[in-house]
Amino acid sequence: MKLRSLLLLSGLLLAFALTLVPAPAQDAAAPAADAAVTNAADAAQSAPAAGADAAPAAPNGPRTFLQKWATYFKQGGVTMVFIGLLSVLGVACALERFVNMRRSRIVPDGFSARVIELWRAGRFQDIEALCSSNGSVLARVVETMLEHKESRDYQEVKLFAEDKCGRELRLESRRASMLATVSTLAPLLGLFGTVLGLLEAFGTVALMGEMGDVSVLADSIGKALVTTVAGLAVSMPALFVHNLFRNRLNLYAVLLEEEVADIVNYAVIGRR
Repeated sequence: MKLRSLLLLSGLLLAFALTLVPAPAQDAAAPAADAAVTNAADAAQSAPAAGADAAPAAPNGPRTFLQKWATYFKQGGVTMVFIGLLSVLGVACALERFVNMRRSRIVPDGFSARVIELWRAGRFQDIEALCSSNGSVLARVVETMLEHKESRDYQEVKLFAEDKCGRELRLESRRASMLATVSTLAPLLGLFGTVLGLLEAFGTVALMGEMGDVSVLADSIGKALVTTVAGLAVSMPALFVHNLFRNRLNLYAVLLEEEVADIVNYAVIGRR
């Protein structure tokens, strides 16, 4: 704590010394300004033009959205790095789910009807080839049913099929669980950065002895606010996408159960 106070005090002294550097230049320029009094008329005419030329260069802050967030990222400190990593992880998980959690990957249209047709005809090799080429969750369930096709108890076949459905759906749900982790952890990291910023602000107040100069506290207060905003900005989309995938998976689970029931009723039982 003492080392931090010394470093902060050294930084403030350095900043104060840098503000005093231009002073000699202003004193040296005074004789030149006195010598130019005779040209006051010309200077008065050129002053508006100079002011007009200097006006566009006044704003020095960030102008674009990316520049603003780059400034916020630097201001937030190390906490923003972890929040940024969480955002990358959330985007990667969301893209993976958008690609793989589709109906064609879970319950493809027309697949069960084709399986029922081939099962009734006794063409089990064609069913195996169809499942291998399809690669969906329903195809893997049918492969499990083929392993027990010689069983005389259709309830046993149905039990194995339902067990396979449950395991496949749990795996699909687990792949989307990372979004829930991101949506939970991001605001906590933002709160952690807020606490760090407030601690630095109070440490600055204790060092200065008063709160007269608000600009001294600007960096610490900015860190406290920026990390909270960044954490919420990452958490809210991740929570929305996670709920979207969870509802979609619940819908596909119902469709999968219906398709498996149709295969058991119209193919396995109907062929006996």
